[in-house]
This record gives sequence, C-alpha cells and structure tokens, in this order.
Amino acid sequence: MNYTIVKGSKNGVTAEVLYFVPLKTWAEIQKLTLTNNTKEIKKIKLFSCIEWCLWNAATDMENFQRNFSTGEVEVDGSVIYHKTEYKERRDHYAYYSVNAPIQGYDTDRDRFLVCITDSMNPVLLLKGDQGMSVAHGWSPIARITSKWN
Repeated sequence: MNYTIVKGSKNGVTAEVLYFVPLKTWAEIQKLTLTNNTKEIKKIKLFSCIEWCLWNAATDMENFQRNFSTGEVEVDGSVIYHKTEYKERRDHYAYYSVNAPIQGYDTDRDRFLVCITDSMNPVLLLKGDQGMSVAHGWSPIARITSKWN
C-alpha cells in the first residue's frame, strides 16, 4: 500500500522508480535508482515530466477550460513552481524538483509535446535542445533534464 515500483532495463542499465505518498503528507515522492550492469562507463541523460493536478483531479476534469487559462509557473534553480491562483483565491502552490543540477526544463506543455513526435523519439531532446520554455496560461507541465556520468 502507498507505493508503486516500476522497473526496466535497456543497454545494460536498469532503472527502478519508486513512487510513494508519505502518510499525512500532501506530496508524492519519486526515487530513481540507476544501475549500470556492465563494466563500461555510461553517460545518461534523464528527462522527467509531469502534468500538474490542480488540487482536485475530479474538478479539474469537469472544469478543463479553466485550467487552460490560469496556469502560471516560475523556475528557480532546480525547482519548478506551479502558482495557479496563488494568493488570488487560494494560498497554496505546487512544485516539482530534482536533487541534481539541471541542464534544462520546459513548462510549456504545447512546446514540449511538439518535440515528441512519438514517445520513443523525442526529436528536440535527442538533438540536445534544453527547452527553457516558461508557460503563461494554458496547461503547464514540469519537465527537467539532468545528466549523470
């Protein structure tokens, strides 16, 4: 209960992601473990991406157009803040962060989806495009690029 593990391997590298919601906490934690099962040095570039749930998933689906006109984000270091209605009608916000230096980010959902022609071939990301888009309205996302040697 309270967690899910997703695991896969490719080219001698195993990735395991643990998703869990701590008790009495309004947050989801994602822990990624990478294992190099070969003797060769691997260079890995990771792309994380989330779509925000704006406080109540059921209400978000009922009032979908409102979500498209209220999205506001701010990027500070390795943290992307979703500030929809922050200090206007509600005094809260959401954030997404990683515990490693970031190389790039996107918060504009449309710009990010344009670069993914299919899920196995993210054209702009594979070419090294670091994004850096900031959404103003519509449906913001949080996409972060990190690199490990």
